[in-house]
Amino acid sequence: MDLAHELLDYEEPLRTAAAPSPGEMLLDVGCGAGATSRDLAPAAAPGRVLGVDISAESLARAEQLTRESGIENVDFLCADAQTHPWPGPAFDAVVSRFGVMFFDDAPTAFGNLRRALRPGGRLALLVWQGRLRNEWAVLVDRVFDGVFGPPGRAAPGTGPFSLGDARAARGVVGAAGFARVRLHAVERPVRYGTDLDEAVEFVSWFSSARLAELAPARREAALAALRAELDHRRDRTGEIRLGARAWLVTAVNPPSPRDVPVPSRGNGR
Repeated sequence: MDLAHELLDYEEPLRTAAAPSPGEMLLDVGCGAGATSRDLAPAAAPGRVLGVDISAESLARAEQLTRESGIENVDFLCADAQTHPWPGPAFDAVVSRFGVMFFDDAPTAFGNLRRALRPGGRLALLVWQGRLRNEWAVLVDRVFDGVFGPPGRAAPGTGPFSLGDARAARGVVGAAGFARVRLHAVERPVRYGTDLDEAVEFVSWFSSARLAELAPARREAALAALRAELDHRRDRTGEIRLGARAWLVTAVNPPSPRDVPVPSRGNGR
């Protein structure tokens, strides 16, 4: 399932915040199928974008789509950005579109990403706000909970909403040594499908683990309930969009003391 088109409305604010310039090197964390990497690449050329993800399957798709697009200044790496030994401060910007909420150890991960940034380098991330502020999560939970009961929710500080609290998000980024940490609210709907069948397929895909727990008859009941709920959300064109809210997190990697010029004292007279 290619999720690129579902989140296209979020590319523009992320690109603006990342502000790629010709010749720069950018790191795209949790790149998935590479949509953000490809979106940033033209502005960075002749520099390059490196997309990193732990899913070899997603990266295979990313490489295929990148070849088909004709974009030549994007590379991909299968690695865990949290622990990967980056070869020194090689990047001008680190970006991520909903790819940094799943770190096992967020302070360590953000510290590792800062080490990959050049002094003065930029950080630009999109992360989901809290679960209850995202209609797409609330709707799916309500439908499936009604069929087979609520699951165990992710522990606080984990899962897709781990950085949903503004104070916590600002704190974990600041604790890693970043400066000028700012959060900006971004509210744009997520397109779940151009029609009802596509929307049901999309939700079934990202809920596959939960659906797999059900016997066939109950799984069909859950999907029927989901279809009925989504059917009420179709707009005049037949598309299904659900409300979504995110934080755009920006920061900079401050220069180290040795990179800051010392003012001349002159004669002092």
